[in-house]
Amino acid sequence: MDKVSDDQIIQKFVKHCIRQGMSEKTIEVYTNVVKVFRRFLNSKSYHFVDVDGMENKDLLEAFMDHLRNNGVRSFSRFNVCFSALNHLYSYLEYDSVIKQNIVLTVRKMNLKSYKKGAVPSKRKIIDVDKMSRFLNSIINLEDKTICTLFVKTGFRLDELVSLDVNEISFEDNSITLKGDGMFHKRTNLKVYFDEETERLLKRYLVRRKMVAKPGEPALFVSDIGHRLYDEGISSRIVKWAVQFGIHNKKSARLEDHFTAHNFRHCFTTYLRQAGMTREYIGELRGDKPKEVFDIYYHIDHRDLRKSYLSSMPKFNVY
Repeated sequence: MDKVSDDQIIQKFVKHCIRQGMSEKTIEVYTNVVKVFRRFLNSKSYHFVDVDGMENKDLLEAFMDHLRNNGVRSFSRFNVCFSALNHLYSYLEYDSVIKQNIVLTVRKMNLKSYKKGAVPSKRKIIDVDKMSRFLNSIINLEDKTICTLFVKTGFRLDELVSLDVNEISFEDNSITLKGDGMFHKRTNLKVYFDEETERLLKRYLVRRKMVAKPGEPALFVSDIGHRLYDEGISSRIVKWAVQFGIHNKKSARLEDHFTAHNFRHCFTTYLRQAGMTREYIGELRGDKPKEVFDIYYHIDHRDLRKSYLSSMPKFNVY
C-alpha cells in the first residue's frame, strides 16, 4: 500500500480509539504520547512506519532512554506510554501499515524493574549566582535564549518545543500556550517572563528571521530553518552543561546530570525561596489542583504576574 504520513496515522488512530469506545481522557493521553513519540522519531529522521519488526527494537529502546532522561522514571508513567504505543502499533498492524507490532515484547524485556518502584534520586539544583554564570557562559544566542526561557518559565521540554512565535505577547510579557490538547499535565496555559528575558527574546527574534524558513511558526528553529525538536534542544543544553561542569555524561546518577527538567526544579526553588505561595507556584507550573480548596480557589492573574515579577531572580544575562 502507499506510504502513510505520520499526520495521517495520528488522525486515523484517533478515529480508531473513538470506535473502540475509549474515554475522551484516555484518547487525549494516548494522543499526547503518540505525538511525543513522533517528535522523537522525526528528530532522528524516522517515522512511525519505521518501527516494524524486532530488527527495529533499538528505536523503542532509545525512546525509553529518552523518557528516562527527561524525568519519566516511574513504572506507572512508562506503562501509560507503552500502553498508548501498543494500541497505536496494534492498530497499524491490523490496518496492514506495518507487519509486526513489537511494543509489548520490548516492554516486557525492559520494564520489570519499574514495577518494584525505585527511590527517586534528587535532581541537581544550582543557586542563582551559579545559574547566572552558566547562562552567561553560553555563547550561542538561541541556546542562551532557550535556557533562560526554561528557568524563567518552568516549562517542560515538550511545552517549549511546541512554542510558536505568535504565542508570545510583549504587551504584558506573557506566553499563552495553544496546546491543542497536547499538554494533559498542564492546567494553566499562560505564563510570564521578565524584562531581561524580554530583551533576550527580542534579540533572538531578529536573528531568527535570518534562519527560519518562510511560514515556519516555531519559536526555536534548527540551522536549516525548521522547528527544533526534543533531541535538538536537549543536546544543546547538555553541551553547555558539560562545558560548564554541571553535567557528567559518564555518570549514571541523576544528581550528576543537568538537563531541561533541572531548569523546572530550579524555577520552583527560586520562587519558593523568594516567598511566593505554593498556590501561585503551582499555577505558574501548570500543576493540577490536588485539594478541594485548590479547585475552588481562583487566582487573579494580575496578582500572579505581580508576584512573579517580584519573586523571579535576575541573572544579568547579556
